[in-house]
Amino acid sequence: MPSHAPAYTAFTTETVLLLGQMIKLARLQRGMSEADLALRAHISRGTLQKIERGNMDVAVGHFFEASTLVGLQLFETDDLDRLQEHRTRIAGKIAAAN
Repeated sequence: MPSHAPAYTAFTTETVLLLGQMIKLARLQRGMSEADLALRAHISRGTLQKIERGNMDVAVGHFFEASTLVGLQLFETDDLDRLQEHRTRIAGKIAAAN
């Protein structure tokens, strides 16, 4: 049975490509090599290269870890407590919606 790649919307594809470029730019601006960031993120250089190219096959957690390590702020805050508070509020809304 042939396997087919999942179909992503153009917006999703563009978003992942943009995130990969943002990670690469932030890495370069901080003077980090691919090897340095890959080591800190506990991934291979090849995986980092895929992230920076916006490869959709890379686990989302790797994208987020690389983003964090180069200092990208992906949400309204980079404060862990505020993120956790927001997640708790969302969980309450989900529970209420069920």
